[in-house]
Amino acid sequence: MNSMGKYPALFLFLLILISAASVVYEEYPKLSNNNKTTRWETSTREEALERTPTAITDNSTLPYSPNPLIEIDGKFKEVDFSEEYGGFITCPQWLDIRWKREASPNNTVFINFTVFINNTSYLNMILEEFSGSYFCTPEGVAVYGYYTREHSTIAFFTYNLTPLWRTEYEGSPVAYKNGSILLLGEKCLYMLNAKTGSLHDRKCVGEPISAFKFMGERLYIAAAHPKGMAHLYVFDNNGRREVEVINIPTFELVGMRMLLDVNERYVAVAYFLYPTDGTERNGVCVFTADDLRKIACREFEEWERPENVKLEGNIVYIKTTKGVKAYKILSLE
Repeated sequence: MNSMGKYPALFLFLLILISAASVVYEEYPKLSNNNKTTRWETSTREEALERTPTAITDNSTLPYSPNPLIEIDGKFKEVDFSEEYGGFITCPQWLDIRWKREASPNNTVFINFTVFINNTSYLNMILEEFSGSYFCTPEGVAVYGYYTREHSTIAFFTYNLTPLWRTEYEGSPVAYKNGSILLLGEKCLYMLNAKTGSLHDRKCVGEPISAFKFMGERLYIAAAHPKGMAHLYVFDNNGRREVEVINIPTFELVGMRMLLDVNERYVAVAYFLYPTDGTERNGVCVFTADDLRKIACREFEEWERPENVKLEGNIVYIKTTKGVKAYKILSLE
């Protein structure tokens, strides 16, 4: 009491100091009492930014590159793979043509045609070829004999059976288009005037032709070389253009088949190539119809050989030995 009375100012100062220290202590977090040293770290602004969590990006707004051929699951029994008729017309009901293969005493093979009108034999004709057939066009009727694609002999008549012309040419008749009879040879497509039988155009490529198709004024041809190269060709007002479908280095192909379909936007080419080493290649490639830009290709399993191909809009259907496959073509525009 004597000390407090003697030094009142000193005691008052100590009391204020103790109160201030307790307030400062409460404003900071309590430190751990587990006898481990607690270290307070400070960060620069740059270090703090590096630890900022990365925002999740919305990928729907960013461009990406998927496979432009997306396989579609399902059963496609309703797809019509029937071949186009080739432009020939149905012959009149009163007209019937029959033929048979015969051999002469010197073993020359020939085809004996008999033309019937209302079931009455009207005309006989002999063509020295291995096999025979006939077709009708708006201009008249033709009988022809042929040996594969190498050679054919054609005789053409009006519907009154008046002879118009007879010719021998490479290839065999396969289609009719705008007054022309189309003959398919090994590497060329020939176009004969139906009224005169004269050749007025031909389109040739450097390898055996497997398939062809017209789209408007454009002619598309799919062909494969025995050395393993397969190409797609287009003929139009700009001349001839070509693009590679597939190339497999091989000594020789012992089996090959190219299938083709086309619409206003796309060309689909299915292929089966069987090289001498036995490692066959099966698949389909899709191109743009105007500039033959390759969009994408899809390969099939071994022994899954294509038998037909069909384009419907942006869907390509392929009938194979194991069923029907379908792919959606994604637009690249």
